[in-house]
Amino acid sequence: MWVKKTFEENDAGFQYTISKKGKDAYELHNKMYLEKVKHLSNNQECATLLNQWIRFFRNGHIGVNYIGKTKKAEKVTEQNKQPIEKDLNPLNATKPLFEKINENTVYLRIPDFEISEKKAIDSLILANRATILSTENFIIDVRNNPGGSDASYSSLIPFLYTQPIRTVGALFYSTDLNNQRMLELSQNPDFDEESKKTFKNYYEKLQANKGEYVDLFNKKVNITKMDTIQPYPKNIGIVINENNGSTTEQFLLTAMQSKKVKLYGRTTKGMLDISNVNIVTSPCGDIELYYGLSKSYRIPDFPVDDIGLQPDVYIDKTIDPSNWLDFVRDHLNGK
Repeated sequence: MWVKKTFEENDAGFQYTISKKGKDAYELHNKMYLEKVKHLSNNQECATLLNQWIRFFRNGHIGVNYIGKTKKAEKVTEQNKQPIEKDLNPLNATKPLFEKINENTVYLRIPDFEISEKKAIDSLILANRATILSTENFIIDVRNNPGGSDASYSSLIPFLYTQPIRTVGALFYSTDLNNQRMLELSQNPDFDEESKKTFKNYYEKLQANKGEYVDLFNKKVNITKMDTIQPYPKNIGIVINENNGSTTEQFLLTAMQSKKVKLYGRTTKGMLDISNVNIVTSPCGDIELYYGLSKSYRIPDFPVDDIGLQPDVYIDKTIDPSNWLDFVRDHLNGK
């Protein structure tokens, strides 16, 4: 079976899960699903079952989808075209949104950290930099942000910084299929030339070490030091929920190290230990497989997958999501 073979040979977390749950449990799991497969009538049903089968390993950065022979382009509706400034609910924003709530508080909504959004995020922050640096409280709303690229949140770090930031690295599992993804990144026009050159160097290093877990950065922990600690904003509240995962969780791990920052909301999704997703299509063209390319140095000591990151201030269910920002604003203002 293509999905099973491809996953076992390429997923960076496969052996880690087997070491935790045991080969016997995996074989029993496979036996149960092989019986179910016998009763399926088409590839769409097969993809649905395989998506259940693969959850043996984890819930995030993993999956099997039925796509048919061709993918339909997403239809652009009039609603999609409307400027986000006209939408009264910031959770419906499809682009970064900035607002000064009052003289003490500014608000930034970031719905996505995809690399394609980096320019928009950076531009919005640059345009409002003076306002942010002269305001006491800063609310950053990342609810429902599923992740993307670490580069997309880099312009936020100077506002958060209070002391050296430690970022635990990851190992990349080198196979021909996995390394192709790094080569594609080196050719992605959304990255600058320096980044594309770096990705090309990573690709060459991976190719030279096939079948191994490779430390591309030659260190387990990266320490970021900055020259300036900004006096403002004094307090930063980051609003989170159960739909945050991947790069957004990495952003939170970074932000949590700041003395200025508190997380508000609900426990995140928990999909960061095995990360850097690769998406490949089956030979028949009907099925897509999602799996992870890297394994964090944090595990097994500090796992996030299927656990999530908890808020400093829990927002309970008696508070409607439409009132979360009022709650965070009042809390930051000591009310």
